[in-house]
Amino acid sequence: MINAIKINLNHASSKAARVEIRRNQLRWTYFSLVLLFLALNGVWLVHENTQYNQIIASKKAQMNQIKTQIDELKQEGMDLSKSDIIELSKLESSRILWAEKMKALGLLIPHDMAVTHLNFKNNTLIIEGISRIYHDEREFDIIEEFIERLKESVIFAKDFEDIKFSKYSRMTLMAQDVVNFEIRGELKDSNPKKKKKGRQS
Repeated sequence: MINAIKINLNHASSKAARVEIRRNQLRWTYFSLVLLFLALNGVWLVHENTQYNQIIASKKAQMNQIKTQIDELKQEGMDLSKSDIIELSKLESSRILWAEKMKALGLLIPHDMAVTHLNFKNNTLIIEGISRIYHDEREFDIIEEFIERLKESVIFAKDFEDIKFSKYSRMTLMAQDVVNFEIRGELKDSNPKKKKKGRQS
């Protein structure tokens, strides 16, 4: 009688295969989460662009209404005072400044970046946002590249005295490195004579 010893040579290879399958599943899970994150950012950007377009349309409607009222006043033989003309001029300048700038800003944002908050205070526009960081990038380089985009846009940058980096923080979201940042744009002084007079006093 011959005694035979059976050795399962497939045991080690099967274990290695299971480990590789788990690794692939984990990689696909991370990849799916990153795609979900980018998709949500895309939806948010579409929503923001829709909101900006609604603001632009509303401002245009207001200006058309004002122009209609001016034409009616002219037909009635009523003269507009100097202060009325100045106020209308300010309103027109404001419409062009923000409506066109917000539209330009939406076009300047990269596909892997999202603006999370806009605030205007003390003659300064504050832009807060979040951006994905790739393995061969530094967070500061991403911010600097976006600032250069803003400065090179004639529509967006023409009324700003300076557009500069304010602060940033790096974090990990769904196994993906991202950077939160803040950029400040200081508007040019609309009344330089008044500013000069204030310095002299």
